[in-house]
Amino acid sequence: MKDERRLTPDLYALIGIAVADFIREDRAFKANDVTLALHEMKSEAGDEEFRHLCDAAIRLLADLMH
Repeated sequence: MKDERRLTPDLYALIGIAVADFIREDRAFKANDVTLALHEMKSEAGDEEFRHLCDAAIRLLADLMH
């Protein structure tokens, strides 16, 4: 099993995708908004590995907010 606490390019890319959607739509956002977007991405995902990646990104942002 991979160490989910380790930051990977995939983790950064996933956060970047969530942020890019806000930028593309010219909407202001905060870390909590990105977390909500990641939750939505996770709920729509069919791939278990992708859901785990979403969870890791959500935990990273939660750690940064607290």
